Amino acid sequence: MVNLNGQITSNSELLTPNNRAFAYGDGVFETMKVVAGKILFWEDHYLRLMASMRIMRMEIPLSFTMDYLEQQIQDTVVALNSTSPAYKARITVYRNEGGRYTPRVNTVSFVVVAEPIDSPFYLFSTDDYEIELFKDYYVNSGLLSTIKSTNRAINILAGIFAQENDYHNCVLLNENKMVVEATNGNLFLVFGNTIKTPSIESG
Repeated sequence: MVNLNGQITSNSELLTPNNRAFAYGDGVFETMKVVAGKILFWEDHYLRLMASMRIMRMEIPLSFTMDYLEQQIQDTVVALNSTSPAYKARITVYRNEGGRYTPRVNTVSFVVVAEPIDSPFYLFSTDDYEIELFKDYYVNSGLLSTIKSTNRAINILAGIFAQENDYHNCVLLNENKMVVEATNGNLFLVFGNTIKTPSIESG
């Protein structure tokens, strides 16, 4: 089930080859968890999405209020007609077609997709989990690296490297060889009552 600009449909072929997110990576997204009809940490996701759009110089429609986008995500989950205890939802905002590297228009569209997941809880696993540093390519420290854009080339290549070498995950580094993140998540170091995570400035 797909929600394209507020129209829910089962047709997943609505995006054209000229879609700028597809053609140029000209899009941003947020992935979130929905439990019992509630989007967890929705305000944080919403504010980061708006900040990402501003960084990408996208025109933010007046209709993109917190309540409106929340309702669009919830409507998409309801349309699945599933009894799953939780869902993963992703909203992608992309610049509309026109132009090549310099867009002729600066309006945006959005698409929401949702799928059921098994558990409503954040689970802690005690299974072995082997990781490795990914050193083929580096994340650039700076503002663009802090947004979730539709260009995730380094994360994809690191994920393939992990798969090919039987690792569960890889840790990404910036050009200064500082730890930034994992291929598909954030890193936290817990020591006593202290929690540390890489800084935004590091990428």
